[in-house]
Amino acid sequence: MDSLDDFEPLDYYKSQLGPQFLKNATELFDSLVKQSGVDTAANSAAVTRYNAAQKKADAAGKKLASGKAVRGLMIFLTVAAAIAAVVLLILYARGGSTALLIVGIVCVAVAVGCLAGILAGMNKLIAARQKRFDKLTAAAAKVREEAENIIRPLFPLFTWDITRRLVEKTFPDIRIDERLSVEKLDLFTRKYGYNGGENDTESSVVFLLSGEVEGNPFLFERRLRCNIVSRRYTGSIVIHWTTYTTDSKGNSHAVHHSQTLTASVTKPAPEYGLTTRMYYGNEAAPDLKFTRTPKYSHTHDEQELEKVVKRGGKKLAAKTRRAAANGGGFTEIANTEFEVLFGATDRTDEVEFRLMFTPLAQQNMVELLTSSDGYGDDFSFVKNGMLNCISSDHATYWQPWPDPSRYVSYDLAASRAAFLAYNTEYFKSVYFDLAPVLSIPLYRMQKPHEFIYKDVYPSNYAQPQSEVLANCLGENQFSHPDSRTRSVLKVRFSNKDGASDKVTVTAYGYATEDRVDYIDVFGGDGRMHVVPVHWIEYIPVDRTSVMEVKAVGGTRESFEKMRAEQKLAAFVRKYSPQGVSAYCDGLMAMPLGCGYGKADDAALGEIFNLNSPAGAAAVLAGVAAAEAAADAVDAAERAEKDGNENKNTSVQSAEEHKNNNQEE
Repeated sequence: MDSLDDFEPLDYYKSQLGPQFLKNATELFDSLVKQSGVDTAANSAAVTRYNAAQKKADAAGKKLASGKAVRGLMIFLTVAAAIAAVVLLILYARGGSTALLIVGIVCVAVAVGCLAGILAGMNKLIAARQKRFDKLTAAAAKVREEAENIIRPLFPLFTWDITRRLVEKTFPDIRIDERLSVEKLDLFTRKYGYNGGENDTESSVVFLLSGEVEGNPFLFERRLRCNIVSRRYTGSIVIHWTTYTTDSKGNSHAVHHSQTLTASVTKPAPEYGLTTRMYYGNEAAPDLKFTRTPKYSHTHDEQELEKVVKRGGKKLAAKTRRAAANGGGFTEIANTEFEVLFGATDRTDEVEFRLMFTPLAQQNMVELLTSSDGYGDDFSFVKNGMLNCISSDHATYWQPWPDPSRYVSYDLAASRAAFLAYNTEYFKSVYFDLAPVLSIPLYRMQKPHEFIYKDVYPSNYAQPQSEVLANCLGENQFSHPDSRTRSVLKVRFSNKDGASDKVTVTAYGYATEDRVDYIDVFGGDGRMHVVPVHWIEYIPVDRTSVMEVKAVGGTRESFEKMRAEQKLAAFVRKYSPQGVSAYCDGLMAMPLGCGYGKADDAALGEIFNLNSPAGAAAVLAGVAAAEAAADAVDAAERAEKDGNENKNTSVQSAEEHKNNNQEE
């Protein structure tokens, strides 16, 4: 990364990181294609043939649809003409005019003609078109399968850890953990003041990504949250009444009236949503607290932004005068643009705020807020002592699970496009959540002091990480049978079973009951009416289950391979009622239906070959067969490159030595 005195995070991404990540992702994809042995030309030719075949099938499908539409119209005319004929002939039989007979006969002729046309012509035409459509569709499917078979050897090389490796390769100042460890959670909690929400029954962690950037820890956290909101229910009835009026001649007339009466009630109801936050720990400015919220400054043009800053500057000047008059601590910074756009006017320490936001930090922050090259001013920034929290709009739409199935396609070009699009957006989202803290030179200068970890931790694994695994297993495994809403899963550590953790999973949801409130509403008839309003009462319910968590290492691909084998499947069925298990970040989890202890933990370790040093090293290394091959190819390429460089260096040294001898 650039030096402290000239580092600009926005320019660094635009000029270096963004292009470099795209280059690395492209090279990685190309290397996987080369390793897989996929014939790109053959796939391209097959895709071209498929597109042409599918185009013909689509055209045949349109003709088939039009034929069916015409037949449908003819069936409608047949039925309508037949009904009309029956009615007309009945009316004629009851003494109607001759015209009714003539029209009735015409209707009969139309019905018979349409029916004959359907039986003789349209059905045959549609059958022929259906046959052609099926034939062309099958031919297109066959060509598509051919194209997919050509590219199929590439699919196993798409692994879950590709994205993280690309991030670390492109951005060497960042290191991503395999998972959130109990030690890292302890650091965040005891040193930086992070609250993991262990007792918050209205939120559950569904995703974690922890690591370090320039030595300081960060944690991306996505939670499912339940908020109780007011929901409005409305009911209505229609009333009728009659009034009488007298005209000029003295005649009385009835006037009929109607009115719709509505009533509404407001009742509490649960609402669920996902929130994504990035926590960053840094020891600089340890007493400073402030908050800022997004103002979407990047959506303004230059003139609008100038007006915003001018108006905001007047308010800040007034705030400074009031603070001076009342003995307050707020003092406006000379850089009005930064002060207005950043807007952390609730800061608690002016000295530390100025140490933190030097002129360079102010410039970096303003560029982030006003430029559309990143995501602009879409983030909130909360500093609470040594803990910083960034919450952005773009992180709400971030797809943090790098599922390789998103790259699978019959078309190599489409697969490449999906691979590059997902990974570049992943990196961009992560970087621009970190960019606000990277904009501050004081943070980059401050390295964490030594932290004294506890000698013994009660659990093997961090509680939020176990919560992620519970959500990986799914709400249905733990929900109360009466729950009719989503369930918020909370995990609490119970005890260690050797290298496993036994945890309790409590699912908090709501049962529902239909209710009716009767509201009095005054009607236009001068009377009071009762309007029923139907609403739903949400009744809290919870259910507690037991889950076992164990580190098995490896990759998701290697775990899925083992789960398909009889030995692990039989073990899981023995302890888990539904025979289900989940894997995430090197950890395995399964809900328990019967006892599980240290001996069972050892047996599970035997299945994963964890009890032998060699086996444990192999599994924990996380090397799947495809990845091993990829690493071998990379190693060979590096060796060849290094060999060529060494050879060139040796030749150059020999020539220099020869030239020196000649000069002597």
